[in-house]
Amino acid sequence: MQKYEESFESFLENFKNTVSKLGFKNSIQKDYILKILYFNDEHLSAEQIANIAKTEYKVDMGIATVYRTVKFFEELNIINSLDIGDGAKRYELNLSLHHDHMICTSCNKIIEFNDDVIEKQQLKVAKDNSFILSDHIMTIYGVCEDCQ
Repeated sequence: MQKYEESFESFLENFKNTVSKLGFKNSIQKDYILKILYFNDEHLSAEQIANIAKTEYKVDMGIATVYRTVKFFEELNIINSLDIGDGAKRYELNLSLHHDHMICTSCNKIIEFNDDVIEKQQLKVAKDNSFILSDHIMTIYGVCEDCQ
């Protein structure tokens, strides 16, 4: 999915201001994790984030730091997590328009999609049941074309 047209520097500055206003501390580790997620279109596990930090940015951060940071980011709704069923969450920045996911149970490939018909049907189901819908997460599991 396409990210909003916001430069990383502007994104990082807004993030730091928000974190400070909320009374939390900024850190270089948070900056690097945001940078890794911002410039990577894949859904990354905590282990992958730590590995990219070490190999591409020469920043050695412990896996516990990565887990604490992604949990913090999730609580602030800066990132979304996705459980693909292999025991490791995958993370993405919450910068793109709403989308759902299809996950291949064979190779763990993640395909993002948006379908207006599905979105409208969900609203109809909620309305028919006198339910006020605030959000939803849809994940479809199956086998991708490459693995069939």
